[in-house]
Amino acid sequence: MAVELRKALELYHGTVEDLARELLRLLGVNETDRRALEIVLVGGRSTTPGMLAERLGLTAAGATVLLNRLEKQGYVTRSLHPTDRRRVIVVATDLTTRRVRELIRPLAEESFKMMLNWYDPDELELIAGFLCRVGELQRIHRERLRDMDPYPR
Repeated sequence: MAVELRKALELYHGTVEDLARELLRLLGVNETDRRALEIVLVGGRSTTPGMLAERLGLTAAGATVLLNRLEKQGYVTRSLHPTDRRRVIVVATDLTTRRVRELIRPLAEESFKMMLNWYDPDELELIAGFLCRVGELQRIHRERLRDMDPYPR
């Protein structure tokens, strides 16, 4: 069973990477920009430059360059925070929401229908628990990798 599980995880990770690559092509962004858009959209369509920098492992200057690119493409806007005028918030535009919805909604809807049709509630609970644990393991490993120095060239 361990061999089958390993193969299934490898297949899953490979297909996620393939899907992400196609999203990059269609949206005309790089991987870091795509991830930034995902963070902004999942966070309720807004976040702060500092939070983006932290989540993406960027410096403040790197986050500014990223936001300049995304703003130029019409994917985000920056504005002053409504209650704290010293802070800036980053907001996904309607263009972003529309494009991502067009690209992702079919997959999300088909996946949800498939899951409900193929699995019973106990199995769905097991799958959800697995995905949460795997996500947490990946977050922990990402933090571990961030603390490492790059390999010498």
